[in-house]
Amino acid sequence: MNDTDIPVSQRLSRTTSSLPPCCLVVHPKDKSLVIVGTYKLHEGDSREGTIEIYKVDLKDKSLKLAADYAAGSAILDLKIHPKNSDLIFTCHSTGEVKIWRIDIGDLTLKEQDHHQIVEKTTLLTSMAFSPNSDEEIALTATDGSVSTLCYGSGRHSITQMHTTHDLECWIGAYGQVGDLRNVLFTGGDDGRLIAHDLRSSMHIWSTNYNHHDAGVTSILCPSETWNANKNNHLWTGSYDDCLRIFDLRVMDSRAPSLIEGYLPRVIQKKNLGGGVWRLLPSLLPNDDRVLSCCMYDGARIVEVNDSGFEVSRYFKGDHESMCYAGDWSTDGEFVVTSSFYDKVIQVWSPDEVSSQ
Repeated sequence: MNDTDIPVSQRLSRTTSSLPPCCLVVHPKDKSLVIVGTYKLHEGDSREGTIEIYKVDLKDKSLKLAADYAAGSAILDLKIHPKNSDLIFTCHSTGEVKIWRIDIGDLTLKEQDHHQIVEKTTLLTSMAFSPNSDEEIALTATDGSVSTLCYGSGRHSITQMHTTHDLECWIGAYGQVGDLRNVLFTGGDDGRLIAHDLRSSMHIWSTNYNHHDAGVTSILCPSETWNANKNNHLWTGSYDDCLRIFDLRVMDSRAPSLIEGYLPRVIQKKNLGGGVWRLLPSLLPNDDRVLSCCMYDGARIVEVNDSGFEVSRYFKGDHESMCYAGDWSTDGEFVVTSSFYDKVIQVWSPDEVSSQ
């Protein structure tokens, strides 16, 4: 299928945010709530951020701002705890993680805790929740550092990975199956994909520019609910506009593992037309579709097939700047995407094709 043949998804609605949206999630217990983290750079390098809560009308899918809260600084990543949907975690331009409690009934939001991870002049860029502990997250930063935070019960500890990226570290993702649950994968502006051993904080291997032609911006690991029958496949996105599948090689269907220094190989590579900033799997059972936010060229839905993947839907609409954020509703009825400088948020049908 040529890019010109890719069906365009039907847009259901659009709105604009108050400040530039950097990240968003659809609430897992109430799909009518879209929670957006914003990032605004002012003169003098001060950065402002808010948490904006939008309400989706489930009949016509229109979006309206329902509440907004000052976050104290700009937000680069925002996620809801996978086991406790009352907790929202945010990564900030001041090097800290904040934990918020949301009441989805009256849409109140209160800060519960915060942890300083790196220097206040360093930006935290992403977070990931551990599959091994309900009180551990991995964090990446613009100084190239990678760390894990263990929190809860009035105590916390921060562990730094020994291997850092030479430039900004943009993304981190825990392995999800078998021995890969002891591995943290990270990607950075230095074009490297690094596999860290969480038991020793040492690196297992690190790729180079023979694998990616530019910075690594997204990582998607197989799990028990996504691409489970191909647990040797690791997906990455890059500033070079390409989505890649890596074969991790040293795998066993019951206990996948890695060998130190034994680099994976690329088995599929496709240019998606824009920098592949985020890869977000569908939340439906037995559905291996992935939403890809493609920066300056909107977003796409990618489907797993026998040979690897193919693009099945394309949507851009009024996204005229960087499409950094997106998410699926829990029932797969719609997806939401946003673009940064123009502050556009759009709701799409992942199944219906536009008639225009």
